[in-house]
Amino acid sequence: MTAAAMTERPAYAPPQQYRLTFVGELRSEWTKLWSLRSTWIVLLCAVVFSGGLGALISASVPDEAAVGGADAALSFAMAGVSLSSVFVAVLGILTITGEYTTGSIRSTLSAAPKRLGMLFSKALVFGAVVAVLFTAMVFATFFMSQALLSGTEIGGVSLGDEGVLRALFGYVGMIVYLALLAIAIGAILRNSAGSIGFYVGVIMILPQLATLLPWEWVSDVVPYAPGNVPNTIAVVDTSMGTLGLGESWLWMGIWLVVAYGLAGVLLKRRDV
Repeated sequence: MTAAAMTERPAYAPPQQYRLTFVGELRSEWTKLWSLRSTWIVLLCAVVFSGGLGALISASVPDEAAVGGADAALSFAMAGVSLSSVFVAVLGILTITGEYTTGSIRSTLSAAPKRLGMLFSKALVFGAVVAVLFTAMVFATFFMSQALLSGTEIGGVSLGDEGVLRALFGYVGMIVYLALLAIAIGAILRNSAGSIGFYVGVIMILPQLATLLPWEWVSDVVPYAPGNVPNTIAVVDTSMGTLGLGESWLWMGIWLVVAYGLAGVLLKRRDV
């Protein structure tokens, strides 16, 4: 080979390393979330169950019902929202534990070796989907149920009534908070059955059973349990709540910081 030919030969250029950005992680999590059939099924069940139960209960209230007030009207309308949070929480848990079950978490963490971006992008995408979907559902159920309650002694309420709009957004905030908490639990336990059992048993049932204990300090502590702190934000009259409105939002933030802090530490330290 002549010197001229050697000089004309192009120099080897190593391939550039691809760097996954947080926006890319969000796109990836969006694609993974909506590519699963379970996402459509569970969210549809949550919306239909929540809205349908609220409408059914509102339509079943006797005309001579003596209990009235905005909180009574909202409690009938939103009777299914708290129960539908179980559907949302289960789906949130499966979005992360499902990858551990199938082993696809290895590919995910190989593409996102810093790991925390994966966790926070899952939470952001799922939280945004739940917020949009349940905002539409809560307001649709509200208008439908208030039309059904308008002929009863309870009477319907309007968005212009004091505290009603805030309480409706409180229901949305409660669902989003529980959905985010469920993702953190899934990241900590990494097992679908264990995470779902922990959520149902510890977050939902245990605080209610604890109130049956004879010790006074238990009643003082129960309102601060992760599953109870959002209760105040979803009522019109907050003066009757154990926690104040600001305290409820504060403790919701505290529990999310604790849960995601622990999930992040374990995610960084544990092997896949």
